[in-house]
Amino acid sequence: MTEHSGMREYSGAALSSFIVGLSEHQAVVDKLVADSGVDRIDPEAWYDIEWAFDLFNKIEKKLGRAAVIKVGRSMTETAVYPPEVDSAEKILSGVGSWWALNARGPGIGTITCEWEDEHSAVIECTAYRNHCTLMTGILEGACMRYGITPLVEHGPGSCIQQETGDMCVYRVSW
Repeated sequence: MTEHSGMREYSGAALSSFIVGLSEHQAVVDKLVADSGVDRIDPEAWYDIEWAFDLFNKIEKKLGRAAVIKVGRSMTETAVYPPEVDSAEKILSGVGSWWALNARGPGIGTITCEWEDEHSAVIECTAYRNHCTLMTGILEGACMRYGITPLVEHGPGSCIQQETGDMCVYRVSW
């Protein structure tokens, strides 16, 4: 959509991986993208972050929560990572870095990870505003990539989407 201009933007490559994860619903997704004023997602382009998040919302409303969780899983299960990222612990610790590569501009938010013990982490997210479903799928996919079936719990009373906090807190355990 635009060259980097100081506005908040989301990577076309990340957006493309989101769209590819919905391939079984291609006609619906293509219509939602077109209705949003774009012919196709260009993996080399950057898109206004609010436009991208609005598209996520429309897709979730049309296809449901399970479809968006599935896409979040596939985004992290199929992404290319450096060879040193070889465990669920390392990928969860790096989710914030992954976000920083795929979003740019002022106030894009952050994702941090703190380990409670060797099988549970607390993820604090100010990045995916109003996209708890997608973030849940991303966290599940990060673990599933390494053969772990996690329990991802959204912390009560700390949800941007529900406007009860300025961040969302997730507890990931296995």
